[in-house]
Amino acid sequence: SSVLSSQEISSVQTSTQLFNGMTVKARSAAREVIATYSVDDIFIELIIQLPPNYPLGSITVESGKRVGVAVHQWRNWMLQLNTYLTHQNGSIMEGLSLWKNNVDK
Repeated sequence: SSVLSSQEISSVQTSTQLFNGMTVKARSAAREVIATYSVDDIFIELIIQLPPNYPLGSITVESGKRVGVAVHQWRNWMLQLNTYLTHQNGSIMEGLSLWKNNVDK
């Protein structure tokens, strides 16, 4: 479990995928990934936490800052990302790419 979570976090840290307007930071000690998306002077923050029993436990997706987005729309984005990461066996970077595409629309 700890090996799999550290592999997932290190894949985020070593990823060469660049997002226009979004920064991704991985904290291996806390088993979390923080994505900050900025448009003009608006910042949207997303926190993805891996459970201690990853991949058996479900990944937690939380919103740090949510400025300028309707609550209903935000819930849909979070549900889609959470479903992708938990049930479709997607990587965190692919999930963040999906989330960013939704925000861009």
